[in-house]
Amino acid sequence: MRAIVFLAAVGTTCLLGLGAAIAQAAPETEVCVARAPEQSASGVGYELIDVARRQAWVTIDWTPDAYAAFRPGILAPHWIKSDPRQGVAAMTRALQSPDCANAGEFTYKTLFGKRFFHIADITSIRGEGLTGGALVEGEVFKHHMLQFSTGQTASFLVSPEGDHFVLVNRPLDMAAVENTLPVGWRLDDVALSAPWQADLVGSVKVLRLADGSSFQGPVTS
Repeated sequence: MRAIVFLAAVGTTCLLGLGAAIAQAAPETEVCVARAPEQSASGVGYELIDVARRQAWVTIDWTPDAYAAFRPGILAPHWIKSDPRQGVAAMTRALQSPDCANAGEFTYKTLFGKRFFHIADITSIRGEGLTGGALVEGEVFKHHMLQFSTGQTASFLVSPEGDHFVLVNRPLDMAAVENTLPVGWRLDDVALSAPWQADLVGSVKVLRLADGSSFQGPVTS
């Protein structure tokens, strides 16, 4: 409604200019092409959420300061920013976009002058099934793999039933708060004596602690 009121108020000349801007901003899309996205050596990624389609799109083509200053604006009200995050694994790799049928295929889109790829579909935003609302819960559909090296420490959030959720990433500006776990849940840190791989494929639960740490799974520990 706010956008409609705005367009009615700007007049014909401004409306034509706005239409031209929208046309120029139309995203360039490649659907399910056999080309892997560039990986970040630092493990930092920048994510935009298409709330209308419930899709997550990722790029590494930003800096923390530039991303912090970025605002999608009135031309893209259905896009919202996620917080920039730092991966914890030795290597993290998307295996395919969720809209693609085959491994190694990815969908790309140019948004706001940056090249993004489609990393996940958001199937649930405010779940409460695992912790009764004690933690922020969500669910996504994706194809994602993490590799940890010998000597690394892998952190797990463990449910009362013994399901393990691996720590995937943290906010770049992580809050200095004390994490309170639901009754029966625990955190386990495991020093790895051999390489270990976590496969986050298909429907994946996402649990966030108070400091923003993202645990996903369940995985085979």
